[in-house]
Formats: sequence, structure tokens, C-alpha cells
Amino acid sequence: MASAATEREINKWRLWGVNRLLETNTSLILVHEKTGKPPTLDLVKSIYYKDDEEAVDLLEEAKSSLRDMDMKWVILGACNFLASCPLRTSKDCGNVLLRRSDVFRTFGKTESQGMKLYIEASEALSRFRKIRDLNNLPISHFTKEYLPTDLMEYQSSTRKIESTTKDSPPMFQIDMTTSSDVFGLDNEPSNETRSAPRIPQTLFELIKHTSYKDYKASRQGWDDEHKLEEMEDEDMRYLVVKLSNGRLPETEKQWTKDSELDHSIIGFLSFMITQEEDENVVYIYEIHISEHFRDCGLGRHLFKMVEHIGKATGMDKSMLTVFKRNTYARQWYTSRGYEEDEISPRPRKLRGGRSIEPDYEILSKRLQKQGHKKVKS
Repeated sequence: MASAATEREINKWRLWGVNRLLETNTSLILVHEKTGKPPTLDLVKSIYYKDDEEAVDLLEEAKSSLRDMDMKWVILGACNFLASCPLRTSKDCGNVLLRRSDVFRTFGKTESQGMKLYIEASEALSRFRKIRDLNNLPISHFTKEYLPTDLMEYQSSTRKIESTTKDSPPMFQIDMTTSSDVFGLDNEPSNETRSAPRIPQTLFELIKHTSYKDYKASRQGWDDEHKLEEMEDEDMRYLVVKLSNGRLPETEKQWTKDSELDHSIIGFLSFMITQEEDENVVYIYEIHISEHFRDCGLGRHLFKMVEHIGKATGMDKSMLTVFKRNTYARQWYTSRGYEEDEISPRPRKLRGGRSIEPDYEILSKRLQKQGHKKVKS
């Protein structure tokens, strides 16, 4: 998946933009309009709330990776700096106040091109901050704001599910939680060999039970540690499904006989609010339901929940990855309105005319009527 810039990358190029603006205009003998003193690197650091060591690290990192420089962030950094720290040339140089147009001419091929990049960066930063602020919300606040309580329960309309009692369809209770809560990531690390706690181990084993063959048949293969690391991502959220009335399949037909697992959990969906190619998206990472509770509408309800979250938070689209060999899952996703996304990997051509087909594809569904669309250059 090709993701948008990280916060560190944005800050790196914004800081580099300020530094380059000052270096480029040293002959003008710039001074702070309010204090009359020359702008220093310490002043630059104070604008970005960076300590000395971090600012130096960011500048050194930028200097060593100039080929990857994103000019829109450079221009935005210089413009924001001028807004918070107005600079004026010396009397000998006309006593002129620097403006954004000076930044555009300094960094853009033309002033109009610089303005275009500045607008693009401002919009991108607004979208980035939206994602950051949503992910920083406590889960209780997030749930209250973006997930109606009536979606937290679901009762199947089918009576085909085998259970210990057959008087009525089962009722499902769905809880939303974070990776920190599920894995206890805020607790002190243990010196013992790493092992997933009871609930995450249940989720992990459910993934393995339903998808191990697809992973094993793919080029990436199956890796326990890699999957657990992904599940522990700090921005990952979980919709965990339990039977609210305690109904469980007959013992001999449970999806696992591991007594250490939490058998009240019969499915889950994990998702992340993130960015893909500068678009704000809700990305569905996993959806797994015990085979005893499939075809009862539970999967559709989980998708309804995550798509509601995506729309309520203003995400441009919902996205997911699916193995091509899993034709049943792909057909199910397309029936929900998901189509191949433009960032889905294409066949890789080799010498001799052969090509390697990717074993997975990325699907998406537009959630807003006019979501942000990245313009290809």
C-alpha cells in the first residue's frame, strides 16, 4: 500500500523550507519585523516546537534525502513561518516586508506554480491533521461521536445457526476497542517470551483458522510475528463480536478446541483511519467470522458499521485488500459495491515477455459524493 506522508516527513520538509528561505535571502539582511533582530535557527525551532536535537536531526535527514524532497511541504513551511514571524529586509535593501509571493518565486518554477503547490499542501495538511486528531480521540469519545448505540447489537434473522438452544436466532454484541486495550500495550513490558494475551490470541487464531491457506499460498507467506505486529499498530481499531445471550456452537463443532481461547468471541473486524495516496480512508484490515455464524448477515452488519464510521468521520472511501484466490470473498466485497482501486498492484513485466500477476488486489468504495481525488502529474 502506498501511504501519504508521515508527520515526521511533513515536519522535516517544512523545517527545511524555512532554513532554505533564510539561506537564500541572506544577502537581503532579513530581520524580524517585531524585534528588529535577524532570524536564527533557534527561532525556527521555536516556531515548530522542536528541541535542538530533533531540529538538527530533521535538517540533517532532509539534507541527506534531497532527491525525495516534496516541494509542496517546503513551500508551506516557508509560508507558515512568514505568517508567524514576519521578516523585513534591511533599509539598505529597500526595507521590504517578505510575502508569500516571494516564497513562491523562490521555490516554484513560477509564482503561479508555487501558489498551486502551497494550496495543495494546505489542503493536504488539513486532511492529515484530521486523521491525526481522529486517531488521538479516546475510544469512548470516538464511539459516542461516530458509532450509534443501535449498531452495537445485531440479531440475525436466520434460524439456521446450530446452537445449544434453538428457540430464537442469536443476538450479537459488538464492542469497539483499540489495539492498546486489546494487547495491553500501555502496560509495562514483560521479560518473558512474547506471547499474545487471551483475547488477542483468540483474534490471532481466528485469522489463522480462516485465512492461513490464502497467506501460505501467497508470495508473502504466513509469518506469526509480522501478523501480530500489524495487529498491534497503535492506530488499529477492532469491532469484536460476542454472543450476548451466551449461545455457542456444539462443542465438537467449535472452530477451535483450544481451551485457553475466549470462546465467546466468534468474529471481528479490524480497521484503521489512515491515508492512502493523500486521500483519507477507512482501511479494513481483517474480517473473520466463525463458520458457524456465517450467512446470517453478521458480515454485512460489520461492514455497515465501519462504512458508517467512514462517512461520519468524512473519509473519502473505504478500502481493503483481498487475495485473488479467495474468489468467494472478492465476490462478496463486489456485491457490497467495492471495485478495484487505482493503487491496486498491476502485473509486473519481466524480460522475455513474461509477467508476474500479483496475488492480491486492493478494492475500494467511495463514501462521499465528491471525495478528494489526487491529481496525477
